[in-house]
Amino acid sequence: MEQVELIEGALRKMMADPSPGVREAASGAYDAVRARRSVDGFLQELRTGTVEERIRIVFSAGIIGGQEGIGLLLAALADPDAEVRAVASRELSAHTTVPVLKAIVDRLPKEKGVVLANLVETLGISRRRELAPVIERFLSDPDPEVKGKAIVAYARTAEGPWALLLQNVAAANETVRAATARALGEWSGGVPPKPANPVEVKS
Repeated sequence: MEQVELIEGALRKMMADPSPGVREAASGAYDAVRARRSVDGFLQELRTGTVEERIRIVFSAGIIGGQEGIGLLLAALADPDAEVRAVASRELSAHTTVPVLKAIVDRLPKEKGVVLANLVETLGISRRRELAPVIERFLSDPDPEVKGKAIVAYARTAEGPWALLLQNVAAANETVRAATARALGEWSGGVPPKPANPVEVKS
């Protein structure tokens, strides 16, 4: 019997546990394991399905998680439809590993609008200082949504960004002003630690 079958069998037994919390956890884990066994089919559907079907796959990938789910999300990030890429870019915010961040940085020059805004936001969620110069490029983006996400992301990654961010307190666009307020709320007297495995950023 394959290991995955042993795991599924164990989870099925746990779904009959007297504890509701255990049953709920086992049910979610069982669904995730079963879904990971269907990744090849999901990849095929990403290539041939309708926009609605591809978006459903992206949401499923976020639930699946793990290497399989992340692989599906990265594949969806190259989808020809911006709506699919927008969902994928948002789901990737929960997976700020070095390989994911590298893929996002490589994707930035190809994107605009909500997809670009989501990708910049994810870079900020990582709080990795070496990404601050990448994010800084978008502080002057003409799209208020992109600029707003960049302002908050820069506050989370840059060392001493406050003087630069204060320039946007009286910005003409309310989205930018609101983002500036959220960014200023990120203030901390400490300096974020330098990560042990930095993301290599091409200049």
